[in-house]
This record gives sequence, C-alpha cells and structure tokens, in this order.
Amino acid sequence: MMMSRYLFRTDATAIGVTNPPRNFLMARKFVMATAAWIVSVIAISSTLYAQRDLTDIPQPDPVAESEVMRVDESAAVNLYAADPQIRKPIQMNFDASGALWVATSEVYPQVKPGEFADDKIVVLRDTDGDGEIDQSTTFADGLLIPTGVVPDGEHAAYVADSTQLLHFEDTDGDGRADKRRVIFSGFGTEDTHHLLHTLRWGPDGCLYFNQSIYIHSHIDTAYGTRHLEGGGIWRYRPSTGRLEVFCKGFINPWGHVFDENGESLVTDGAYFDGINFAFPDAVFVTSPGATRWLSGLNPGSPKHCGLAILSGTHVPSQWHGNLVTNDFRSHRVCRFDVTPSLSGFRSQQQPEIITTSHVAFRPIDVRMGPDGAIYVADWYNPIIQHGEVDFRDERRDRKHGRIWRVAFPGRPLDPWPEFSKQSTAALCGLLEDPSLDVRQFAREELWRRAASDSSGVLAAIRAWRDSDSAGPTLAGRALEVLWMNEVVSEVNLDDAKIAVRTNSESKSRGLAAVLRSVWRSRENVAADSDVMRAITEMVFAQANATDPRTRLEVAIVAGQAAGSAGQALGRDALSAVVNVAGQPIDSNLDFAIWQSLRALDAVDPSTSILQQIDWDSKQSELATAVLAIANPRAAKVGLEMLQRDDINHVAVNELFLAVTKAGDSNQLGQLLNLLTHNPPSSLSHEWMRALLERTKADATVPVDANQAIAKAVADVETFASNPDWCTVVCQAVSLWKLSDAETALLEALPKTTAETRTALIQAIGSFASDKAKQTIDELLRADDMETRVAATRAIAAHRPQASFSAVIELVKRSETREQGASIVAELAKRKGLPEALAVELGKHSLDADAASQLLRHLRSRGGHTGLEEAIRRSGKLEDLAWKLTPEFSAETLALAKQGSPSNGERIYRREKLQCIECHAIGTAGGLVGPNLISIGGSSQPDYILESLIAPNAKLKEGYTTTQFLTDDGRVISGIVLTKNDKAVQVRLADGTVTSIVVDSIEEESPGKSLMPEGLLDNLTQGELADLVAFLSVLGRSAEFTVSTQPILRNVETLIYSDEANHKINRTSTDAVASGDAVMKWRPLTSHVDGTFWVDEMDAFKQHQNTPSTSFVRFQVNVLSDGAMKIELPGEAMKAWLDGKPTPVAALRTAKLTQGTHTIVLSIDRTLQTAPFTIALSENVGAVQAP
Repeated sequence: MMMSRYLFRTDATAIGVTNPPRNFLMARKFVMATAAWIVSVIAISSTLYAQRDLTDIPQPDPVAESEVMRVDESAAVNLYAADPQIRKPIQMNFDASGALWVATSEVYPQVKPGEFADDKIVVLRDTDGDGEIDQSTTFADGLLIPTGVVPDGEHAAYVADSTQLLHFEDTDGDGRADKRRVIFSGFGTEDTHHLLHTLRWGPDGCLYFNQSIYIHSHIDTAYGTRHLEGGGIWRYRPSTGRLEVFCKGFINPWGHVFDENGESLVTDGAYFDGINFAFPDAVFVTSPGATRWLSGLNPGSPKHCGLAILSGTHVPSQWHGNLVTNDFRSHRVCRFDVTPSLSGFRSQQQPEIITTSHVAFRPIDVRMGPDGAIYVADWYNPIIQHGEVDFRDERRDRKHGRIWRVAFPGRPLDPWPEFSKQSTAALCGLLEDPSLDVRQFAREELWRRAASDSSGVLAAIRAWRDSDSAGPTLAGRALEVLWMNEVVSEVNLDDAKIAVRTNSESKSRGLAAVLRSVWRSRENVAADSDVMRAITEMVFAQANATDPRTRLEVAIVAGQAAGSAGQALGRDALSAVVNVAGQPIDSNLDFAIWQSLRALDAVDPSTSILQQIDWDSKQSELATAVLAIANPRAAKVGLEMLQRDDINHVAVNELFLAVTKAGDSNQLGQLLNLLTHNPPSSLSHEWMRALLERTKADATVPVDANQAIAKAVADVETFASNPDWCTVVCQAVSLWKLSDAETALLEALPKTTAETRTALIQAIGSFASDKAKQTIDELLRADDMETRVAATRAIAAHRPQASFSAVIELVKRSETREQGASIVAELAKRKGLPEALAVELGKHSLDADAASQLLRHLRSRGGHTGLEEAIRRSGKLEDLAWKLTPEFSAETLALAKQGSPSNGERIYRREKLQCIECHAIGTAGGLVGPNLISIGGSSQPDYILESLIAPNAKLKEGYTTTQFLTDDGRVISGIVLTKNDKAVQVRLADGTVTSIVVDSIEEESPGKSLMPEGLLDNLTQGELADLVAFLSVLGRSAEFTVSTQPILRNVETLIYSDEANHKINRTSTDAVASGDAVMKWRPLTSHVDGTFWVDEMDAFKQHQNTPSTSFVRFQVNVLSDGAMKIELPGEAMKAWLDGKPTPVAALRTAKLTQGTHTIVLSIDRTLQTAPFTIALSENVGAVQAP
C-alpha cells in the first residue's frame, strides 16, 4: 500500500463541536502538519499526470455551468444551493422536515502542512418552497474528511468521520450539535476516498453504511469483534448495538438504496457493472480471499456514484421505479430501468437526465427531495482521482460546490407531510404513499414513538394491517409489521405466519423479505427454543416456492444456519438448500447454493455433512453439492454413488466432473481407473480433460496414473484410431510425466492422423530415453512444417535450451513465424530461460517484421525486459521506438487537437495493437486493462499519451501486477484477482485467469504494466495523434459515447481457413451453424457507435458464382418464456437459430423458452456494405459470445 494513501489524524480530531483547549489545538496542528509534510514530500516526488495538462479551467460560475447542461426534454434544472452556503459536498440526505444534510470537505484528499481540519456537516433549508435554499446552518465542524451523514430525526445525525462512526445531537435547539458520541471506532483509513461512506436507513430500522477496497476494519462491539477486509456494506441496529457485515466486495460502492421490498441495489464508483443487486452474505469483486463473486446487472457500464429510486407523483409515470446515479468522470446523471427478473433484477440503461461538456461538473450523490424533484450533489472540480494527481495541485478546487435540482415542469410537486404531527394511524397510512421517501420517514417517526410506546405502535400497525384482511395491500402491510417487530426486538410468530401466508398467496416477491425478517428475529430468542425451531421450519418450508427470489432467500438462510445449535438444524438446512438446488437456478441462486453448502460442511471438519441425507432420488443435486463443497470428504460421498450399479445415467457425467474438482489424488486415481477400465466412450475425452484441468489448477495428479494410462494405450491400433481419445491421453502423458506408455506411443506415431500427431509428438518429447529424444530430433528435419513445429515445441517443453536454435529458425521463416513466436513467449515464462534465450538471440539477426511479431507475442504473455531488449537489437528496432520527450509530447498533442477521432478508432481496432484484447469500451473488449468507456471525461490528452508510450510510468490503481516464481520454475506475471490460504487467482496478459497454489510459490515481487512498452512504435506520429484524439473524446463527445440503447456489442466471426471453406463448399452454409470443429471463431466487438463492419470479418466463397460471404454468431439469454425481438438488416442476411435455418424476419417475433440460445448469421458482403447494428428487445439480456 502506498504511504500517500494513508489518512493522518489523531484520536482527538473527531472533537469538533465544541472549542477544544489551546494546547490540544497546538498538538493536533503539529501532528497533522508533520503527517501532511510526509505526504507532501511523497506526492511531490511523483510528477503530475492524468489531468496535469488541463489548462482550460472554467470560472466557477453556476449560471455558465447550467447553460451548457443538456437536460432530458421532460425535465428542467435549477440551482438549489451553491458556495458559499455549501462547499465540496460529498454525501447528502434529507430529514423529515425537508432539510438537506450535507457532509462537506475542503480538506480532501489530504490536509496541508499546518492546516487545521475544519470540515463540516451543513444543513440546508428551503423554507419558502421555491426550489432554492434560503437558510444554511453549520451543524458540526472541526471534522476530518467526513464522508457520510444521515439525519437521526431533525436534531441529530450519524456521521462517518474517518475512523469513526459518530452521533451528533443538538440538545438546545440552536441548530448546532452540542453532544457527541462515538458509536464505533476502528474503521480503516488507508485511502481517503474509500473511507466509511454512504449512510442510509433501511426499512428494517437499521443503519447501513459502506466501506471500500483499501479499507480494513476491525470493530469491537458488545457482540464481539467484527471484521471487514476490503469493500462491503455494514448493517447496524441502534436499538441493540448489533453490528454485522451485510455483504462483501466492490471497489468503491458509493451508492445504496432499498426498493419497496427492502431489496438492496448498489453502485460502484470504481467498477464497470452498473447497478448491482446485493443480498445478505453476497460477495462481489475484490473481496479478499473470495474464490467466487457475483456480477452486476450492467456489465461494461462505467463507474457510478450515488443512487436513488424515483417514486412519487411528480416524476413522469414512465420513470417510476427507475434508478438515478452519476457518472462523475463523464459528467453525466444517468437513469436505469430496473425490473424484477428471476431471483434478482434486470437493468437497462436509459437516456441520461443530464449531460454536459463542463469539465468541473462532478455529480457524486443524488437523492429524491421532499417535493418529488431530484437533487444532485455536484462536487465541482476539474481535477479528480487523488491517486493520479498531486494532492497539492493548484488546480484542485477546494472552495466550491453545488446542489442541483431537477424538476418536471407542468407536473404538480409532491406533497410533504408534517410527520411529527401525524397520528400513529395516519403514519401507518403513509406507509403506502406513492413516494418511497414518505414511507421511510413515516417509518422513522413510528420508530421514535415505539421507543417509548412499543405496544401502542405495534397495536396500531397491526390494526392497519388487519383493516385490509383480504385486500391487495395486505402482503405489503404484513411485511411492514415484521419490520416494526424488528425495530422493537419482538418475536411474534402469528405476525410471521400472516406475512408468509399473505405474501405466498399473492405470489409477491415480498415473501423473500418476509423470510429474511422472520429469520433475523432469531437474534431475540434462544438457539434451542421452540420458537427458534418454528422460525427455521417456517423459512425452510419455502424451499420449493414458485418464486425464485424466495428460494434464493431460503438458500441464504440455510448458509447462515451453519453452526447453529443442533445437528437437526444443520440437516434441515442442508435439505432445504438441496431442494432449492433441484429447481431452476440462475447466477444468484447458484452462488447462494454454493456458498451455503460450503458453510454447512465447514461446521464439522471431521466428516461430510453430505452423509446426513439419502441421495438416491437426488443424484444430480449430490453432484451440485460435491462440486460446491469441493473437498475429499464430499468427493467420497460422490464416489460411492458413482460406483453403484443403479446410478442414474444422467447424473454420471455430473458426478464424475464434480468429484474431479473435489477429490484428492487417491480419489482422482479411482476416477482414472473407472475411466480406463472400459473402452472409450463419447464422454471419455471430456472426463480426461477434466482431470487434466484439475492438475493444471493445483498440480494434483491421479495416483497410479502410469499404470492406468499404460492400460489405456496397450491396444495401439484401437488407441491410434480414436483421434479425440488419442489426443487427450497424449496430453495426460505429457502433463503427468508418465513413462510406462512410451513403447506404445512410439509404435503409434506412424499410425496416427495429422489430427492427433501434434499431441503425440508432445507426449513422446516428455520421455527421457535416448530413443524418444532421437525420434523427436529426427522430426525436426521433417518436410512437413506442422510436424517440425510440433517437434520444436516438444523439445522446448522438456529440453528448453536444446530448442533455442530450432525456435529461432521458426521465427525467421514467415510461414512458421507465428508458431515460433508463441514458443518463445512460453519459454520466457520459465526461470532462467529468458536470459539464456537473449544470449542466443545475440548470435542471430532478425528482420524487422520477425522482431516486431516476436515482441508482440512476448508482450502478450507478460513480457521480459532483457529478452525484449535482445529482440530489439537483433531486429534493429531501437531506432523505431518513440521517446517521450517534452518536444515529442508537445508536437503530438498539438497534432491530436486537430486529429481524427474516427481514424483513431480504426487504429485502436488494429489486431496487431491488441487494444481490444486488453481493454473494453463498455461491454465490448477485454478485461486485462481498465475499461476506457469514459477515459475522455476523466483523463487529459497528455496522460493518455504517456500511458500509451510509457505504460510503466504510472500504474492505474487496481491494475498493478505481481510476478510469481513457482517451485517448478515457472514465472507468472499478472493482476491478482483474489488470494486465500490455498491459491492465488491471477489474470494474465492474454486475458485468461490462472490459479497458483500458494505452497508452490517460491518468490513474489511487484510486476510492471501488462501493457508492453513499444506497442505503438510502428505507428506514424500522425497515427499516434489520431489515436490520442480518439481516446480523448471517449465518453466526452456524444459521437463517441456508448449509447444506452439495447444493442449487441460482442459477437464472434468465422475465421477463414481452407478446411472451413472446403467444408462449406462440399456441403452447405448450414455447416457453419452445426458446431463442426473445423469452424474456428474469433471475437469481434462493435465500434463505439454499436455498429459492426463487414470489412473486419473474414470472407468466404462457397462457389465461383456465389457472392462473398462472412459469418457471425452470438448468444442471447432470454430472461423469460415469450417473444424475442432481434432487429437486423434482413435483405443481406440469413440466420440459424439454435442450429436451425430461420428467416431473419422471424427473429423479430420468435417465441423462445427462457435460457441461452445461439444465433448464426451469414452476411452477403456484396449487399451489406454499410456498417450495421443488432438491436435487442427488452426480453433479451446478458448477451455474450458463445
């Protein structure tokens, strides 16, 4: 962790509501000055970047700022508040009176030397209702970067202040806090924009708040110490003092709201998944130690900050239920249509509410106001990202800020009740108000009354529920009663039964929230009580519910039941989650089932929980359980089922693959014996590949593999005549270093087809005998270049230094250059070999094309500085390299101002540059580097140019690499995705993810950028300037902003080969949709505007008189049974749906079942010359390439 991220303070800095003694002020000033001086020295030592070339700093004029805003045609924007009444707003929340409480910080991101931190909580009021504030009060000051505030009534508030959660109260009514309590301390401070933040009240009476990736918190509570490493959401109940972790993960989750059923929706200000659905114990990206995590609802949608649900009657009715959030990098206020889907939600981005070219407009929070308007906190700053720009950069704005108000002319404003003056019965009625905020403030007023009269409030809310005993609102009312029971810590089984029954009968998704509330009530009863048993029975009885969201809650509860008193509860929980697993599942259910099964099994390490139930009728569910738990105890149960004669043939494959993942070496040996005991079947090669993948993952090799494989190859004729089986067995021989099969494989070599010859040569190359070595050496002189390449690869794998000359010869020959470069890249990943290969290269001369291609392959696998230098010298490439001098930068940036972004996009898409392979723009592209969807809004041209020419100069947060040396001599460099005590998951430069066993790691050291230097050396300066011009407008110019329309952005296109073209010629184009192995596909992403260009696809010619044709395929995920609509330019295209010829017009009305479907298109290149889009209907989501 960089020291410059740390927040310096003393324990006393939270005291800001009274005047501290002079000696304390002096001491604090000295400590903070010293700390800030340290930070300043560190920061100054690094030159500015990202926005350091920003010279066009606008005057801080709200009128000028509003004039350049582009606002949705149904809305209008006015300035609600601005400096000096409000400065640098960070988070805001309204109170029941309609006042807006705002956490502000002029100190952020760090205090200056000698500076006294005097950040504030400010309360804004619009007393005359004209949409502008006329009163501003400082409620609390003397704070150090307060990143969150939420009112607790009209005279108190909770505040996130650095390491502490504080409670302030105004006891004398003067508008300023005079009482302060520390609720919790011990929250991490490693990064000032990841501190505790996003304070929100939940409908259950709990306070929820977030922390981010670099924060590590250890909090002492009355219920024990609570830990949260990295990002996540906390849940705190003030009435009991109980603090728990609600969910884990995220990078910077600066947005959280609750829908009408209490479901959590979250945004992440530093990730690209748009809206996220969070449920109890959910785990998201970056959670330390996690091996699985959930994805968001809008993959590729850029970093969003703040979140609000639109409700009430003032907003347009078609917007009701939409979510509003901010893209502060691209100066946008965004809107998403979020609707229930399966066990979670579906989210579709809609046209923005506000966009602007004003570089200082930085919307970071958003709330619904008491009048039904939308309020947007504008941090106002031309400079963002304190990790990439000097803390002391004079262009940082520390004095200004705005709150903007978005209203809808012609629509009446929402009424706002005086909650404190309402009767308790009237407050209950407000729990059904069209405005979700009115409902929440009615709840909060009921909470306050219940604190002194719980029985009276409960009686009133039950009477309100019962007044509609058979009506459509009963289910929602019953849920409100349960939430009130939680607030007063009452357990009422009658209320729970009513809520379960009414929500079940109405088929309401609220049943999940009911079960969650019922389960949480266990906190108030003894673990071995009859009430506890009744609670669990009530929840687990819904395991077969029709609604998948309800089943998801059952699966969650089953995992939380792990460790509770009694073996019977564990068995009941297991039965419940198994029942859930036996029904249709989606990604949320799959995760919760996996997590809960693991939690249940971990209770007793001496045995497997799977032994507690009978699996005869649930063999597929057993496979699911074995795969989830993934340990030898679970594998034992699976193996016993596999060895039974009466096993369901459908479950055999599932169980075999599950045990492969879960078993130890002995159990894998038993699987291998099962596999080789009988003649190979259609599943044999799939099972063998699974065993090989297990070895690659954690180095586990089946016991007695030598004998089993020797038996499998004993009949050479049969072995050699089965290409798939022969190939996979040869791969096993090579990977597992088996010697007993040598004689059979040498005998099989002349009898095999070209299809299996490469794998066989690789296997023979693994043998240490002189005969095997002689055989491979002879193959190096073969006339067939494919054989020669295979022999070279075999020697490189097992006798690497002996392969150098042969590898270099392959690189020199144009027809084998690609394969030779690939072998060099593999050699470079092994200890000591890059240095030795560099010496050998010094004896050779390469032409420039060979050297360039070799460099590209090497860099795509992580690179090696010394070897790269040797390649440049061998190919005389040093003079071609761009040097980032001040003169070169100035010239290139001047050219970029007049450059062509359109030409820059074409350069960006060149295959040789590999930009698309590593970077996504929205959903289109790779995951290795940062998503570039809004880079033009957050980064200045000089930063972009430096990142292109010298990518190692400054590594973006979250994309630093680590290099690992393993005990078998491999060197692995990549971005660590997750790490636990068993394995490290690393994303490599080619986008693949590999797992490294922790015990195999000998050395670990910081790496460099996965983007190689010199990647753009072959561009002219004009081309480089156009590329900078393109990246500089991404997300900033409307023409180069990813649209919110539901269009396809990722497909695969068929790669031309003589074999594929011959197959089409001899049969028909139907062969393309048949899944034939001859057909090879490559990814193709859309342009920023969503179009696909035919000239970027390979062309096929079926017959001399037929038009030139290209092919694409893609998959769609149909979210529910019904009509699917895909819009295509029909005249030039033919289609196949799930392998069957289908008229293109029929894709607009095709009725499909829920699930994944594959579509293949043929495109007549003579008719389709213009770029085209593929538009999708709302029922089609989660689109991906096959």
